[in-house]
Amino acid sequence: MPPLQQKVFRKGKKTRRKRPSSQSRLVARNLFLGIEGGATRTTALLLDEKGHFIGRAEGGPCNLRLISDDKIVHIWKELHRKSSAGMSSTAAPSSVGAFVAGCRTTADQERLKRLVKRAWPGARATVGDDSQSAMAAALGNADGVMLICGTGSIVRAKKGGRTAQVGGWGHVGGDGGSGYWMGRELLRTIFRKADEKEKTHAHPLGQAVLSFLMLATLEDLVQWSLEASKAEIASLTPVLFRFPTNTLAKKILNDAVRQLRDEVDLAARQIGLRAPQVVLNQGIAMHQPRFAKMLSRAIRKKIRGAKVFVSRAEGALGAALLARGTNPFLPEKMAKQKDPLPVGRRLDQALTEQRNPRTMDLHRRNIPMLVKTMLDEESRTIPAIRPHAAVISKVASWITDSLKSGGHLFYIGAGTSGRLGVLDAAECPPTFGSDPEQVQGIIAGGMKALYRSVESAEDESEIGCQSMQDRGIGPKDVVIGITASGSTPFVLGALQEAHAREAKTVLLTFNPRAEFRLSGKKFIRLEIATGPEVLAGSTRLKAGTATKLILNMWTTIAMIRLGKVQSNLMINLEPTCEKLHDRAARIYSELRHVPLDQAAGILEQNQWELRKLLKK
Repeated sequence: MPPLQQKVFRKGKKTRRKRPSSQSRLVARNLFLGIEGGATRTTALLLDEKGHFIGRAEGGPCNLRLISDDKIVHIWKELHRKSSAGMSSTAAPSSVGAFVAGCRTTADQERLKRLVKRAWPGARATVGDDSQSAMAAALGNADGVMLICGTGSIVRAKKGGRTAQVGGWGHVGGDGGSGYWMGRELLRTIFRKADEKEKTHAHPLGQAVLSFLMLATLEDLVQWSLEASKAEIASLTPVLFRFPTNTLAKKILNDAVRQLRDEVDLAARQIGLRAPQVVLNQGIAMHQPRFAKMLSRAIRKKIRGAKVFVSRAEGALGAALLARGTNPFLPEKMAKQKDPLPVGRRLDQALTEQRNPRTMDLHRRNIPMLVKTMLDEESRTIPAIRPHAAVISKVASWITDSLKSGGHLFYIGAGTSGRLGVLDAAECPPTFGSDPEQVQGIIAGGMKALYRSVESAEDESEIGCQSMQDRGIGPKDVVIGITASGSTPFVLGALQEAHAREAKTVLLTFNPRAEFRLSGKKFIRLEIATGPEVLAGSTRLKAGTATKLILNMWTTIAMIRLGKVQSNLMINLEPTCEKLHDRAARIYSELRHVPLDQAAGILEQNQWELRKLLKK
């Protein structure tokens, strides 16, 4: 048992903490508040400066991605009030450890810190996700593996300064073996058995669930399941333990044990832990001893020499202890590369952010004058691009060689830059009949960012880095980062990771003052001075025009060199609408020297397969 467990618990039972006297509570100056928020509930634990227990309180669920800032702050302050009820007056904590489900990125951590400052302006904030506080409570500074199996499931392992995580993908993408998973499998089993019996009556498991939920019929259960939350579905797991000999219940439990056992084994192997101590952290393992025994037996059988025990130290205690010092369980930062990211964005130095002296009175100009102004400014775009023709040509050669060898072209950007990259990628398959995987666009914030602003997503260099890892970027690929200012962290993080993976990388920027550079021959920096925008900082104007032109040139040139164009005709186009049927007929007519009507008839008879017909 780890040292922290030995101090707090003896022989599996809680030792009573000596409560400080009223006088000591009055003179204590430093209070440490630990908050752990999960999908089911939030727990707060308050310690004084000597580490004495002051109070504990529970509240509703607190997932950072599912509830508002106002709601989070309200829950926290109410829990603080309840946990300090034993004190003569409610003093603000000097340090707060807030470890909440859904905290996955640096931006999430910054949000948590802001919320702590909002609730207690003078408090020092230590933040992270709820698995980190649980691990701190369960293992202290010892090496080992921790399994959380409650509503969701996640495994974390630690060896020295290294950490590993398995699972934690959420109930849609993972949470195998969790309470939610077992509840969902229970419902599926009930409905499947109802089908087999033609819905004449419910299986014993179904009858037990109806009783548990106080529902009348299976149809009521169907409606309940469609509206139930993740936590509500997880709440069905006690039903399984009421039927220890039922074949179907045993199968669900055994499948859950197998999944959790394999995740523990994987996490241990990832960081080279042999014969590790494995902590089953509260949750189902604590409340269902038979399940804990099944899981412990399975882990010891899978991992020779493993020592398995159930932790009774709750995550809120870990959060409070971490509030007093440093957190050894925060995720490892992005691997250090040879070329560090520039510190600070320095947007005030970006050329596109400067005020244009030719448009200082924009708000006073009438519409015809505004049109003329914008056309005049746009006319400066081509002259700005022309001196860089040789560099644009070199990038086009890179792209052509990459696509010929089975590689891919990736555009990565945020905001307008990201949307233009996605647009160019999306236009390649219908125009050239190319595989959608050949040219791909990645935008910070994902699909939603295409039609709605998700500008905060661009501040995460780690997510840009992760996007390259998850796409499996390699030496055959070309990655083009588009950032008008040359300082978007999401883009720079992606370029840095792609460069480390030996892909050819390109920075397309309209700010010659940008600091970002990568070493070696596989990096090209294309900086084009389109100058201050008509509307200061609105890079969807001149910089946007230049971006679209350059991206379109690159893919069009590559597709020409790949043989998808004959003369100046798109012989590989996908005729998916009436307009394209007409274009395909004209192309066939031109190249086969037949009348237009005859060309259309031939194409129609051949399901408009223009490419196949031209190859004959």
